[in-house]
Amino acid sequence: MIVDIRKDIPDFLAYIRRRVKAHRTAAKKLGKPKPIGRIDFGFEFGQGNELWLVFDTRPKPEPDGFWTSQVGKVPALKRPHWPIWHELPDGEIVEFIDRNGKTVNVMKNPDKKICKIVGEAMKSALLAAREAGEFRDLTTSPRCELGVENMEGYFGWPRYEDRGKENLV
Repeated sequence: MIVDIRKDIPDFLAYIRRRVKAHRTAAKKLGKPKPIGRIDFGFEFGQGNELWLVFDTRPKPEPDGFWTSQVGKVPALKRPHWPIWHELPDGEIVEFIDRNGKTVNVMKNPDKKICKIVGEAMKSALLAAREAGEFRDLTTSPRCELGVENMEGYFGWPRYEDRGKENLV
């Protein structure tokens, strides 16, 4: 089985746009919405294969996994063409093509390898959305951060010590 993550990136961008539009619509109904301090793009791989974009409006948001409390409350982007690990036939070889076109056999240490490939693709989608001005009309705090995190902890961006360097909205 081969999964080409480059084919998923347009879906990631479309999902980001839908979530931003839905948040904007909901915020308008509130009149004076709370400012967003973090926009987290979280994901789970291997069991359900889903992604969630969560707008964190807590007064002092941190990269603390808050987004996971919103799973089931915000619509997910499902990835049914990604392998469900426990359903793979014996002897199945899985390869991923990363966003740079490199084919990676992920059978040794799949969690770490796949989550890095998926996480980097999600990061590139978030940064592309930012460059396209997708977050421009949102009510954000002055240091609103973008982040990507795997639910099981196999990938996180940015590194804690690098916050604010390239991940501000």
